[in-house]
Amino acid sequence: MNETQSQGVLIGAPCSGSGKTVFTLGLLAALKKKNYPVRSFKCGPDYIDPMYHTKVLGIPCRNLDTWFTGEEKTRELYQAGNDENTISVVEGVMGLFDGVAGIRPEGSSYDLARVLNLPVILVISAGGVGRSLIAMIRGFKDMDQYSLIRGVFINKISADMYNRLKPEIEKETGIPCLGFLPKDESLHAPERHLGLVAPDETDQGFIKAAGEAVEEALDWNAFFKISGYTGKNEAKVSPVDQELQMITSDQAEVSDGLTLAVARDPAFSFLYEDNLRELERAGVNIRYFSPIKDHALPDGISGLYLPGGYPELYLAELSENISMRQDILEKIRGGLPTIAECGGFLYLGKSIKDILEEEYPMVGLLPGNAERKGKSGKFGYVTVEEVSPTFLPEGLKLKGHEFHYYESTEEGSSCRMVKPVTEKSWTGIFTTETLWAGFPHIYFPAEPEFVRVFVGKMMNYSKKL
Repeated sequence: MNETQSQGVLIGAPCSGSGKTVFTLGLLAALKKKNYPVRSFKCGPDYIDPMYHTKVLGIPCRNLDTWFTGEEKTRELYQAGNDENTISVVEGVMGLFDGVAGIRPEGSSYDLARVLNLPVILVISAGGVGRSLIAMIRGFKDMDQYSLIRGVFINKISADMYNRLKPEIEKETGIPCLGFLPKDESLHAPERHLGLVAPDETDQGFIKAAGEAVEEALDWNAFFKISGYTGKNEAKVSPVDQELQMITSDQAEVSDGLTLAVARDPAFSFLYEDNLRELERAGVNIRYFSPIKDHALPDGISGLYLPGGYPELYLAELSENISMRQDILEKIRGGLPTIAECGGFLYLGKSIKDILEEEYPMVGLLPGNAERKGKSGKFGYVTVEEVSPTFLPEGLKLKGHEFHYYESTEEGSSCRMVKPVTEKSWTGIFTTETLWAGFPHIYFPAEPEFVRVFVGKMMNYSKKL
């Protein structure tokens, strides 16, 4: 365990649906309003919660995951751009102890708190329970072998019940209660099949309401004591991580002039911030574009990155943008190095059906037709290795995550995916010398060689031009 406590907290919960995201967003909004220098992280391979963090703070939220990157690398990612005057807020995932396959510690919120030596604030929903909360808290305390749980915050409880339960909880568990939120529809975050509705698609009034509610309800003295934060609320702007633009001279010299087109709009928004940083550290210039609105790819590019997202919500716009589809098709067939993940992979196929079974033509590079299924397919962590090395060097294994409700009639067979613990495996992904397209979202910091390989392909393409 890391012996030095970080200045910050991890917000955990007994299970999903306890209210940790609303509490986290409210906490971030309140800290920002109070002018405290704050940055945020999300535990696990989540995309949408970090979008909300970024919306609140105005600086990128980053993902941390001990299954992806192990202990040392996770600490390195956490410390990048850190400042001793900054408070870090890490939102947990699922239940506090729920890691890989639901049974292993790696990837869990608690394992991340252990690795970073972060105190945990447990957000608990009191919906339908009373004194039973004490048993729940004591159970979590018994599992907490490193004594990281330092406070509880109770959600969906009346003021009267909270005031009656608070002294009982503190007496019988020894863990302080830091405040409560009542059951209030104005504090409800809108959801859909992959989690929360993306922030740009919804009224964000619940964030303002959550910020005001947490600001009023939270015991701030206890919070700052638990977090170890001793700075002052003098920051006018939250700090931006400094290492974002740090590129060594040899990296800049090797890949000078390389530009990567990255799709980023409402249809393609699932991007790990640290994936972008790995690319930038390799000297790549990133140019964002919209497959919905732009008529062609940016000029002068040497690579293309089509991330996941919600293309199924913008099928008409994507299909009607024929000039963009044609430009992407021609460029990839011409050897443009390309990574396409999940939604980006489906976009490269022949067509996608909406929920009414209406079919929309897509790029047409790949043979599959996609449609929505009734449940998430192949959900969870995977390791990925090519069957016959084509895009990757022999023996290189990647770590990624799958979570999708759409399936394709043709998913490729270039790679073998294996789930940890169960070792369930299947084949998928289309690869060529210059194309990587499939369902798994790859986490680049877990295997930086993937970026080096891709940048090498970009360099070769640039030289040919």
